[in-house]
Amino acid sequence: MTKRMSDSYGRVSLTVLALLLVFGLVAAACGNDDDGGETVPPPKTERDAFTKWYVQQAVDRYQETGRQATIDYYNNEAGADDQWYVFIMDANSGITVAHATIPSRVGANSSQRVDITGHAYGPLLKGSPESGHWVDYVFYNPLTDTGGTKHTWAKRQDDLIFGSGWYEDSFPVPPATKAEPGSYTRAFVEDAIWFYESNGRSALIEHLHSPDSTDPPSVDGQWYGFAFDLDGVVLAHPTVPDNVGQTLHEILGATPEGLAAADEMVTATETGKWVDYTYLNPQSGDWETKHTWIVKRDDIHIASGWYESG
Repeated sequence: MTKRMSDSYGRVSLTVLALLLVFGLVAAACGNDDDGGETVPPPKTERDAFTKWYVQQAVDRYQETGRQATIDYYNNEAGADDQWYVFIMDANSGITVAHATIPSRVGANSSQRVDITGHAYGPLLKGSPESGHWVDYVFYNPLTDTGGTKHTWAKRQDDLIFGSGWYEDSFPVPPATKAEPGSYTRAFVEDAIWFYESNGRSALIEHLHSPDSTDPPSVDGQWYGFAFDLDGVVLAHPTVPDNVGQTLHEILGATPEGLAAADEMVTATETGKWVDYTYLNPQSGDWETKHTWIVKRDDIHIASGWYESG
């Protein structure tokens, strides 16, 4: 091979190497790592990919600015983008330390959360690995003001869990009707729970104080929502305001059956519980068997029921 040919091959090799380096840098800038951390976000139509990228941005912010600065940033609407919003949980305690769209969730223990279908998703979020995983559950959508199936990508970084997700376009089950009083009661309580999730404890109590409250209604025929604390003290009651401030024992304690029911009601958990007892039906004016569905959320119980005569 002549020297000229050797020099030509050398120049070609250098050119090829330069092109490879350029394309490699471009690919690195536009590509994604195992955590979904692209420099350029995927389109929102690729909901899984965008969610992973969105969570990774929060993790990156934490690594760059530290714990408190990241928590402060995501405790306001800056941490939300359309249906996506970031929440951060303490991986050890399960306490939510940041929530971009529902401030009332901050300070609450989310590690034992159960959705309205009975699915215990809280422990799955708390147990998120550093590699990340998907957790599906039914949850309140702040954009639509209703519930839907949420697909959440959650991953651990140090002692924090970072999460965000996207919602299905429709509610996962057909709406319950009054022809199925048990299902309708559960749906009635679920609406109150979503109001609580969105607006907080004080707003829920104020909402349930008035029989004229709407969206969701506090009273709908024989159905009405009421709330009591962990000690059984009634916090809100739209049809019998005199009950507010009294304990369940004082209200139901005229009979052994009533006392037993009061004891049962305060044991309701996040998964929900049915408790039956005799109570005055405000519609009929008769004492009838009342089937009450109760769900615990944080330090409050939210309940409603339906009546059965005879």
